[in-house]
Amino acid sequence: MAATKDEDVEMIGNIVDIAKTAAKAIKEYGGTIRLASHYDADGISSAAIIALALHRLGKRFRLSLFRQLEENYIKDLGSEKCGMYIITDMGSGQLKNIQKYIKDATIIICDHHQKQGKVEREDIIHLNSLEAGIGENISGSGVSYILARAIDDDNADLSQLAIVGAIGDSQIDSIGKKWGLVGMNREILKDAENSGKIRITRGIRLWGRYTRPLHKALEYTMDPFIPGISGSEDGTLRLLNELGIPVKNSAGKWRTLADLSEDEQKKLAGGIIIARINGRKDNPDEIFGDVYELLDRNDEFRDASEFATMLNSCGKTGKADLGVRLCINDATAADEVRKTISEYRRMISASVKWVQEQIEKRSDNVIFGEGVYVIAGSNIPEDIISNVMSIVNHSGMAPKDKPLFGFASQDTTTKVSARLGKGSKKSINLKELLSIAAKSCGGEGGGHEMAAGARIPSDCMQKFITFIENELKQIKNTQN
Repeated sequence: MAATKDEDVEMIGNIVDIAKTAAKAIKEYGGTIRLASHYDADGISSAAIIALALHRLGKRFRLSLFRQLEENYIKDLGSEKCGMYIITDMGSGQLKNIQKYIKDATIIICDHHQKQGKVEREDIIHLNSLEAGIGENISGSGVSYILARAIDDDNADLSQLAIVGAIGDSQIDSIGKKWGLVGMNREILKDAENSGKIRITRGIRLWGRYTRPLHKALEYTMDPFIPGISGSEDGTLRLLNELGIPVKNSAGKWRTLADLSEDEQKKLAGGIIIARINGRKDNPDEIFGDVYELLDRNDEFRDASEFATMLNSCGKTGKADLGVRLCINDATAADEVRKTISEYRRMISASVKWVQEQIEKRSDNVIFGEGVYVIAGSNIPEDIISNVMSIVNHSGMAPKDKPLFGFASQDTTTKVSARLGKGSKKSINLKELLSIAAKSCGGEGGGHEMAAGARIPSDCMQKFITFIENELKQIKNTQN
């Protein structure tokens, strides 16, 4: 059983002991280390943490980032015949193939996902938070940070990247009820504060706190969704005018959220809450959250949430290496990242709009049953289906009392992304549900209780949906 939030901190000793064993092996190894990681914000942060820790040790390494650690990729890694491999934010679900193809090497896995298979070799050091007894409130980058600290206490400054990774992972709904990091992530956050790397404040959750014109930040926000404001420039300008909040300063430049006075921020918060009440949104005051300010970054790179989204944009647009460069403060990365995030947000916006249209017109692309199933096909890239489902889930576009499932197909396989609405039955565990359903179709699934994913053969999609429906009906009948 996973540990409770209070137990998370107590259980850290288990994984620290394993991390110390891994750190000793790294220090003693003299060859080139092969580093592999996932391609999202958490994986990129994980890779950057380990890369910087290895660099500080004077170790040579090579890095690759993957969408998935598929069998052919593991085989290729094994053919390189390195003496040491470090795999971050993935690997626990591929133990069988890792042991099959990577021979005669020390393998260190830093992961927070569910284990599949057994560790049957003494040369594999498995750092997995779930296996160590820690609950879900730690990310892959958090586990990688524990290893970095075991290597050298001076790596405490890398806690900043662990927090960025955790926030990136919170896009799959693993964030606390008050929109702040909890559990073990909160303990890592203390290191970031003590290192002078992060400052925590409380504020309205809007993208572009330091850089985006206020009216555009409001117009483009989908989470929190603001009826009459989100997606409407006219509605946004009308709201600000009614609140008496100027959109430009005395020099004629657009104002940002960070430019507002405390009184103006209170007015804006009140206006947003009223708009959400009028739009009959659940928890209309759920617009606030912790703001994590990266004290050694400038401009749009200063907000940790925005930084995490930038890393995600790099990975999801095929530029994961650019995200690593941003993490390690490569001065040449900033301009390219700005272009990449613009492209990414256009993709997200267009995809969310497509889903909204399909739901509103009750098209054949949306099936309403015990769950809500969005059959996107190729209309949404599989790389962003998880992000889109998170936004749709929080926006209230779909019924909150039903689990939400998105399907994005590419060639012969389909990526499934599931989210549990706040009104759904607490007895539903999406991680278990998708794991079993995917297995019944010859696919693989897993994730978290309230947010999970799977990959299945495209021709099994209907079988998968039928299986999920039957399971949800059974849960419903049990509860009644």
